[in-house]
Amino acid sequence: AGAIPPLVALLTSGTAEAKVKAAGALGNLASGSSETRTAMVAAGAIPPLVALLTSGTAEAKVNAAGALGNLAYGSSENKTAIAAAGAIPPLVALLTSGTAEAKVMAVGALGNLAFGSSDNKTAIAAAGAIPPLVALLTSGTAEAK
Repeated sequence: AGAIPPLVALLTSGTAEAKVKAAGALGNLASGSSETRTAMVAAGAIPPLVALLTSGTAEAKVNAAGALGNLAYGSSENKTAIAAAGAIPPLVALLTSGTAEAKVMAVGALGNLAFGSSDNKTAIAAAGAIPPLVALLTSGTAEAK
């Protein structure tokens, strides 16, 4: 858990490459225990990850979407916090404007945010996710489908 605060700090103060690496590391950590995810949220990871969805490099967007998707997994509190931080519109935007890998990560993150949350399902639909999701089903990569 000692690595989490410095990684979160790099999301805002690091170089572009440091932000990519920090978001990737946090995404990997978030795939672990719920205690780790809780520590990441407590360290303030959500807002800078959401910011990277719009301001980061293509690779940073991929890693930020992956990290947010992992943070959302299994936690209604994290799902609410991620949505409240404004993650849904930029994740939906990645469905059409992102790289192939970003689209896959955005689909995963939106799926985790939607699972078990009627509020997030409504917000995702209202943000315009349904047409690009349908398009990915017919023309996306195998992984995106």
